[in-house]
Amino acid sequence: MRICSPHCGVDPETTSGGETYERELLRHLGAMGHAVDILLTRHKRYPDGVPNWTVHRLPIGRGLRWPVAAVLLPPFIRRLYARPGFDLLRAHSLRYIGPAALIARRRYGLDVPIVAHHHHLDGGWLNPLVEGRVMRAVERVIVGSEFATRQAAAELGVAREQFSVVPYGVDRRFRRAPKPAALLAEHGLDAKVVALFLGGLKERKNLFFLLDLWREVVRAREDVSLVVAGSGPLLAPLKRHTVKLGLERRVVFVGYVPESAKVDYYNLADLLLFPSAMEGFGLTVAEAMSCELPVVVSDRGSLPELVVDGEGGFLVDPSDREAFVRKALLLCADPMLRKKLGAANGERVERSYRWDHCAGATA
Repeated sequence: MRICSPHCGVDPETTSGGETYERELLRHLGAMGHAVDILLTRHKRYPDGVPNWTVHRLPIGRGLRWPVAAVLLPPFIRRLYARPGFDLLRAHSLRYIGPAALIARRRYGLDVPIVAHHHHLDGGWLNPLVEGRVMRAVERVIVGSEFATRQAAAELGVAREQFSVVPYGVDRRFRRAPKPAALLAEHGLDAKVVALFLGGLKERKNLFFLLDLWREVVRAREDVSLVVAGSGPLLAPLKRHTVKLGLERRVVFVGYVPESAKVDYYNLADLLLFPSAMEGFGLTVAEAMSCELPVVVSDRGSLPELVVDGEGGFLVDPSDREAFVRKALLLCADPMLRKKLGAANGERVERSYRWDHCAGATA
C-alpha cells in the first residue's frame, strides 16, 4: 500500500505526544513494507534512514497554519496522486490537514479513501465547524482511546461507528535499568525517593495542583524529591509557585529533556505522578509503565483505559489533593509495592502497547 501523509511534523526530538505518535506510527508502517509519501515544510526535521519513506518538501519555510494548509496543500496532494500515485490519503490532524485532504479529493476527483487520526478535543468554537465536519466526511477516524470516541460523540454528535480505537505504542528502548549515577549526582538525588513528572508544562497538565500536593508529601517525609522534566509556557510561573510554597530544595526543574535522555529520567524515578486533566492516550504514562514505574495518575480522559487501578498504580480524582497525597505517600513508603506495581505495568505495556501492535492494527 502507498500512503500520502501531508504533515505538520515528525521531528525526532519533538516534545509533543501527538507528533511522537505520528513519527513512530509512520516509521513502523514503513518497516512493514508500506510506502509512505510525507509532505513537509522546508524547515521541519525528520528521522534519517527510515525505510520506505519519501519526504517531499513544501516551498514554505515555516509551520502550516490551518487556513493556509487548506489552500496550499491540495495541488501538492494532486501532484503526488498523479505520480507516483497513492492508495490512501491520511489526515493526521483534523484541523490542519483534514480540510485540505477533503478539498483535494473533491476538487481533483481523487479516487482514494481518507483516514483521519484524532487524539482528543480541546475546547473551542471551531470544533463543530472543522473537526466535526471532517470526522463525518472521511471514511474512518482512528483514535487512541475509547474516551476520544465518547468525547467526539458527546460534543460533536459524530456516530461512534465512524471511529476505530487503536491504542498507541511505546518503543522497547523504554525499559527498566539502574538509576543513572550521573543524573543522581547532577540533581543531588542520592538516597532520595524520586517522584517524576515528565511532559509539557501547560495548563491541562494540572501542575500547580501537583506542587500543592507535593508540599503535603514533603511535610510527611524528609527523603523525597520531585523532578519536573519538561519545558513550556508555565515554567516560570511554576518556579515562582515553588518558591512561594517553600519547596525550592524539594523540587527539581530540569527543563527540556531530549528524546535520547527520556529513558534515563524514567529510570531516575521511583514513581510517576501525573495529575493531567485531559489526555487522549497518555504517552508519558505508557512510557513510564514500560520502564516499570508505578504511577499515580488522574482518573480523567483516557488514563483509566491505560492504567489498571490497584494493579499498576492508582487512579485519582485530579481535584482531590488529599487522595493524591495518600497514594503518593503509600508508594514512597513501600519499595516492594513499587516493584510489584511497576512489574505489572511493564507486562501490560509489552502485552498491549507496542508500536508494532499499533501499526499492525492501523494498517
